[in-house]
Amino acid sequence: MDTYDFLADPRAITLEERRATASRLHREQTVWLERLMTLAEPPLPEPDFPAFLLATPPFADLAQRLGTATQRSHLPVAVAEELDWFLQAFADYLRTCDGEDVFAAQHRSH
Repeated sequence: MDTYDFLADPRAITLEERRATASRLHREQTVWLERLMTLAEPPLPEPDFPAFLLATPPFADLAQRLGTATQRSHLPVAVAEELDWFLQAFADYLRTCDGEDVFAAQHRSH
């Protein structure tokens, strides 16, 4: 079994499992959070933002598209917009599971 099989849908795991995964991927968290601080627009991600998700299979494409960019202006518009979605959608990932129905199709247009 692949280490990250359970992260096929990172919202499907419990809050306790999320926090355990964050702890296990501490190195990835540090590296990606530092990068996000240079690529994000304000408000910048909080210290508990789950940047480690970019080191998992569900977000491998986004991580690859972020490439070696060191500032937001280096990102194509579509990638910057996807990054903004990611930052907003997962801001509370390590805090709560409440409200995750916003990912349902009927809520995406709001």
